[in-house]
Amino acid sequence: MNTENKVDDMNTHKNSSENVLNLNPPTHTVEEDGTRDSNDYNYKLKIPTEKFSPKPDIIYLKIFPDNHPLSAEEQIFFINITEGIFGYNEQIRNENLRVLAVDYNIKYLLPYLCIFIKDTVHLNISFPDLTLLIYAVRMVKSLICNQHLELIEHLHHLIPVTISCALARKICKYYHDNHWTLRDFSAFVIASICEKYNSNMNNISSRVIRIYLRPLLEYMSPLTTIYGAVKGLGCMGEEIVKTYLFPCISFISKRMFIIFERKIHGYYQEERSKQQNLEARHVRDAVVNIVAPILYKTKNVKDGGLLYSQYFGYLGKFLYMEVKNLEKIELNQQKVQAYERSAISNIPPFNNITNFNYFVPQQSVQMPSTENTLTSTDTQKQKENDTK
Repeated sequence: MNTENKVDDMNTHKNSSENVLNLNPPTHTVEEDGTRDSNDYNYKLKIPTEKFSPKPDIIYLKIFPDNHPLSAEEQIFFINITEGIFGYNEQIRNENLRVLAVDYNIKYLLPYLCIFIKDTVHLNISFPDLTLLIYAVRMVKSLICNQHLELIEHLHHLIPVTISCALARKICKYYHDNHWTLRDFSAFVIASICEKYNSNMNNISSRVIRIYLRPLLEYMSPLTTIYGAVKGLGCMGEEIVKTYLFPCISFISKRMFIIFERKIHGYYQEERSKQQNLEARHVRDAVVNIVAPILYKTKNVKDGGLLYSQYFGYLGKFLYMEVKNLEKIELNQQKVQAYERSAISNIPPFNNITNFNYFVPQQSVQMPSTENTLTSTDTQKQKENDTK
């Protein structure tokens, strides 16, 4: 009985192993529609008898090709201009800037020059280099002065770049560098662009003014950005200063009051306060130099600056002092002009002068008189008669 059970167990194990280890794949036939089952391993691919003919490559043509691709000479000219402007020789730089401002053939290089200026400013603002930024803005100024160029198609490259040089928070490595001149120059260039290319279609002036007003109304905007915005509005004209800058002076006064009137202790805070005081002084001087001449023309206040303080806030007293200083300067000029007029009035006019010796100094040599000449001729005639 035991042997029979063992034989049966072996047979069952053999049958089960055959079922498990059956490595022969099942055979399937292709269906009538030409498809095959996913488990059909005996399906053989048909090898094509025809020769392989590759398709030709597709060539995409430009519908509007470049009007004037740069030749080798123009590429050399472009390299010489850019390297000369950004080089170390000031004389070569001035000559290349003059070429940009005068030459007619610059119009063929204009798209490439605008892209070059844009990339240069973006790179040197992220890694600040003040001198290269100055050279880039000088290039923009030279292009504006060129009468043969139409920059209206390239202003989308030049205006953001120039505004960035005026409003960027940091455009130099150290805060005590003279980056204020670049901000002034950039504001002047933007004003000249608006004056030359503004129209009812593009509204460049209104869009630029909107950009300038944004940092003036924000509380946490940097002081360097506020300085650039004030200078930019000041270069746009008196009417724009009256309309847009006057209402913003009260917001600027609050920032000035916080910086000038508080006391900060500690080394790091002291260094930070030095930078803030320097920036705040430049902002204050910019507001006073722009607004005070306009106030002097429009309002002659003699109440000690109370009206200015009510309307402009903390900066009102500085504006009042500057207005009084302008009054003193004008009085001194009037005195000098009156003195010059009195000095001129003492000299007799030329039409009424009869004695020309007033202008010509008297000489020691005397001119011969006509009487002496007549008497000498008479004596000679008498002598001849006597000899006869």
